[in-house]
Amino acid sequence: LEYIDVGGGLGVDYDGSRTTFHSSINYSLNEYARDVIYNIMDVCDAEGVGHPVVISESGRALVAHHSLLVVQTFGNIKKAQVEDEPVAPTAKHKLVDDAWDAYQNISENNPLEAYHDAQQYKLEAQTRFELGLLDLEVKAEVERIFWLVGVKVLEFFQGAEYVPDEIVELESKYSDQYLCNFSVFQSLLDHWGFGQLFPIMPLHRLNEQPRRRGTLADITCDSDGVVSKFINLFEEGVDTLPLHELNDQPYYLGIFLTGAYQDIMGDLHNLFGRVNEAHVFLDEDEEEGYYIEETIPGTTMEKALALVQYEENDLARKMKRQFDRAIKEDRLRPNEAMRLLSEYTKGLRGYTYLNLD
Repeated sequence: LEYIDVGGGLGVDYDGSRTTFHSSINYSLNEYARDVIYNIMDVCDAEGVGHPVVISESGRALVAHHSLLVVQTFGNIKKAQVEDEPVAPTAKHKLVDDAWDAYQNISENNPLEAYHDAQQYKLEAQTRFELGLLDLEVKAEVERIFWLVGVKVLEFFQGAEYVPDEIVELESKYSDQYLCNFSVFQSLLDHWGFGQLFPIMPLHRLNEQPRRRGTLADITCDSDGVVSKFINLFEEGVDTLPLHELNDQPYYLGIFLTGAYQDIMGDLHNLFGRVNEAHVFLDEDEEEGYYIEETIPGTTMEKALALVQYEENDLARKMKRQFDRAIKEDRLRPNEAMRLLSEYTKGLRGYTYLNLD
């Protein structure tokens, strides 16, 4: 026996927990190597066979760490608008009065009771509204108070050692949806396919405490184009990620350990193609400690369309035909038509993702 191939199977500790979670491993690289070598040696020695050269194919463990995805957020959708200074309700109805009483009487002794009461009033308002027994103004007021109760209840559980499941679920209801300039199907396929968790965090503003919690939504039209499970050291996946309030500056997130096949397996869903790449090498002799060896432009619209049999020249020709018709019908001036055609052809040669500059 000259060679033995032990195949793959060496895992990657994506969440850093060193546990039996699906996104982790509870053994070290040294332990893995010792177990493999010991068992081969034990069998060979027992059979009087010389020790072979051991080959492994640990693809994921070799390449996962070499790549990260940088995505820019360009907006967020707040599911619940929280009032800084809640105002008393103006609508007159017993449900409104009861809900407001529940809000005003919340204390550290009854946060769960107050939340349950608010839930009941909200459900009752919804039921009566659907039956035509409640007007929209009253329903809206009850729902507004429900969200106020939720905020106050969450404050009582901040930093608590034990948080009931329903409060964890409540927190996710207040989470924002951050809109990100990428495609889950192209760049994070394993998350969509089987729920793989990746380390995700802001790349800057690290001296500021994140005060929002949110999920990530891509720019495809698909409702599955979201990242809604995140790493947590104490449990296997949480529903929200700590994030900063957006301002007028770009906000970038890093998605780490994506080197294991995410780019190769990426799908051209909605014709969003490969992203721009930068090959970065560490070098102690460089002033910044690294240098960029190469940048590779991502897929252009022209190339993405060609993959589904739409050629740039043909598209430009058809567009020009429409402009010519509009000029003849005096619906468009020639100089304006030429400008629009130039913008159109320029766009075809541009990036498939949003230009946020």
